[in-house]
Amino acid sequence: MRQTITQLLQHANKDIDIYEAEILLSHVLKKTKEYIISNPKIKVNLFVSYKYKKLIKKRSKGIPIAYLTGHKEFFGLNFFINKYTLIPRPDTEILVESVLNYITNKNILIDIGTGSGCIPISILKNKKVTTAYATDISKKALKIANKNAHSHNVKITFLQGSLLEPLIDIIKNIDDIYITANLPYLTEEQFKTEKSIQYEPKSALVAKNNGLDLYEKLLHQIKTFSNKTITAFFEIDPSQSKNITNLIKKIFTKSKIEIKKDLSNYDRVIIIKIVN
Repeated sequence: MRQTITQLLQHANKDIDIYEAEILLSHVLKKTKEYIISNPKIKVNLFVSYKYKKLIKKRSKGIPIAYLTGHKEFFGLNFFINKYTLIPRPDTEILVESVLNYITNKNILIDIGTGSGCIPISILKNKKVTTAYATDISKKALKIANKNAHSHNVKITFLQGSLLEPLIDIIKNIDDIYITANLPYLTEEQFKTEKSIQYEPKSALVAKNNGLDLYEKLLHQIKTFSNKTITAFFEIDPSQSKNITNLIKKIFTKSKIEIKKDLSNYDRVIIIKIVN
């Protein structure tokens, strides 16, 4: 027996929040939320009802809604995502805003550990940067990043590899570089205790050395390029602010460091004007 939109939402509301139930039903029906709200008595075919109830069951088990729909909004843009990429978060928008306040179309943009590509794509949609590169160690993540770049009609050269390694020969011929990175920065303990991230790729969240292992490696890679103007923007966990500042000062003694806070007034983005 076919059910109405209202009946399906009432059924779902037993297991998940009504707001999320509406998002999932919109996704399955390929209609807007406004359509669903305006047409509560429309009956839904059995196949769609089955797909919807299956998604409700998965969501009730904790699978993020963004993975169920395959989409997530970030910086006012819609991005494809999947289980191989992190879900873009509002905190990372602070990093994008910070870059937009500095970068010009004469600068070269490099995004490290790009995942879905949400950082460089958001920057390029708001600033006419002529040249942009992005790297990621995951081939499957880069496939999604390429799809997003194509969807938003921006030109980014995506390269597979660890941190700056795929760009070593390219960087030798560049003088003014802007580097963005939202690398894994959680500790093993943080990952274990945070239930909301258990379905996201652990390799994109957790790092050794109290979460700073990859940032330290990236800083040492940057150190090998002398006589260049490099400005780096790193997203961090607020608890790492002091440790990463000390690390930067140890590697780059003359660098200028600025810290941006998130909407909760926690240290979230560290900006480094690097002087080799």
